[in-house]
Amino acid sequence: MLNDEIGFDKMTNVCLYLRVSTSQQTTENQEMELLQLCERRGFNIVETYRETISGTKKNEDRKELSRMLGDMKKRRWTKIVIYDLTRLGRSVSEVVKTLSLLDEYKISLFSWRQNLDTDDGGMSKLFFYFVSIFSEMENDLRKSRQRIGIERVKKLGKKYGGNDFLTDDQKEKIIQLKNEGLSYRKIKEQVNVGLGSISRVLKEVA
Repeated sequence: MLNDEIGFDKMTNVCLYLRVSTSQQTTENQEMELLQLCERRGFNIVETYRETISGTKKNEDRKELSRMLGDMKKRRWTKIVIYDLTRLGRSVSEVVKTLSLLDEYKISLFSWRQNLDTDDGGMSKLFFYFVSIFSEMENDLRKSRQRIGIERVKKLGKKYGGNDFLTDDQKEKIIQLKNEGLSYRKIKEQVNVGLGSISRVLKEVA
């Protein structure tokens, strides 16, 4: 990407880090925006790292991130360019770990979506920490909502993920009907749960 017509005395060597969470997603849009950014700013792209993995994974489980950090220690480039801060990670502890390494090796970071460049000084770095924390809070909130939803389904005695969630009243009713001599199918008709769930309840009290 070196181009004498750009007019920069010394171009900044950078790498691109592109990440999506699932195989149904693509890094193409991220890459297109970052390529245009680098051209405008006169960044020389030394390497591009692409991977499909959740941002909640530990750094050591992210193959391309680990390769990038290894190349960073060799100072193949002096700046990491990403599409969005969440591409770097959604776990505060892992992001802080990455940030600490960047700071230790004097590597700067540019995030396209937030127009954030840590070369600007300490305020940008502080902002990065806050955004990372907010990403983690968002992730925790999503998990909390999911747990609340599952608990609500349990209380209603409905199914979640193909399994019956039985209330204590339903379990007591199953045991009572069995003691009265009803068959599994008769119990199923009265309690409206699967035969497998009835079997599990009765095994627990056998």
